[in-house]
Amino acid sequence: MRVSVVAPQELAEGDLALWRRYLACDPSLASPYLRPEFAQFVAAVRSDARVAVVEEAGAVCAFFPFQRRGRVGMPIAGGLSDCQAVIAAPGWEWDARALVRAAGLSVFDFTAMRAGQHPFAPFHRKVAASYLIELAEGGFDAYVHERRRSGYDIVAKTLSDARRLGQRIGPLRFAMHDPDPQTLHRLIEWKRRQYRATGALDVFAHPWTVALLERLQATQTEGFAGVLSTLRAGDRIVAAHMGMRSPTVLHYWFPAYDEAYAKFAPGRILLLELIRAASAAGIEAIELGPGEEGYKHRFANGAVPVAAGHVGSASLLLLCRRLRHLTEAVARRLPIGPARQWPATLFHRIEWEWSHR
Repeated sequence: MRVSVVAPQELAEGDLALWRRYLACDPSLASPYLRPEFAQFVAAVRSDARVAVVEEAGAVCAFFPFQRRGRVGMPIAGGLSDCQAVIAAPGWEWDARALVRAAGLSVFDFTAMRAGQHPFAPFHRKVAASYLIELAEGGFDAYVHERRRSGYDIVAKTLSDARRLGQRIGPLRFAMHDPDPQTLHRLIEWKRRQYRATGALDVFAHPWTVALLERLQATQTEGFAGVLSTLRAGDRIVAAHMGMRSPTVLHYWFPAYDEAYAKFAPGRILLLELIRAASAAGIEAIELGPGEEGYKHRFANGAVPVAAGHVGSASLLLLCRRLRHLTEAVARRLPIGPARQWPATLFHRIEWEWSHR
């Protein structure tokens, strides 16, 4: 195995075509996060984005995108990434530890690795569901019927909220994609207010994240595009969502709404309209990502397992991670109530800020 580590923008056209061909061979890798375009956009706003190009017998057999900080590797785009994988030729077998070492890393931290990538399975620390809205079989109408049969009234309730919003504020208009940069910055402003109100980490405190979304919004190609969807009531934007899509999968990423209209659930209305429009556009699935937010359970009709963990060779960096996870595990077993989550929360915040610098 021979590995060359390059910046994503240094890949030749032949390499990019091969990357896309490998993606097309594996439906589990259809996420826009795994497209070479995404890696190149991240590289345009961060200088530490890299791709390990793997060769055997003179032929390129895999691409391993990551973000590098010294000898530590992390998902490309850091904490913004909801999907990671090695993009490999069908049938190619590899050793995860050897791949990480050959990429020049002592350790690679992953947060949402496709759990079906078996070479990483021994290094999984936690496996969770990344929720899906599956539309391939029958489209929007079949999806609505399935949600009703499953016992969820989310579609009927959302349609009722939409009627109330239209009657009280003005006729509703949905746009699949709004190219206006001002709309994106309004969404970012809403998200930052939400982060402050909930005490969540503010991803937009780092300028590169804003620059990345600006580039994605302006990108509209057949194989990869940013998707800034809006819901208007009358002449007012009441909800918006920024995501991205591959040819078959749309990733639901940054939703927000105007708090003045919260009682009408404009975020849910926008999501339902997005499902309808995505189905009409030939999208086969909307991936909502991991997390236990209630709306994901009510809207999702499928899921794919993703894993968090780390892999590497014996080193001080690897030892530090093992000590961290041991500390978290001990704290969770102590009879100290909510305080048992403090070590995990503290480590997560430190890790997040470090990966976003």
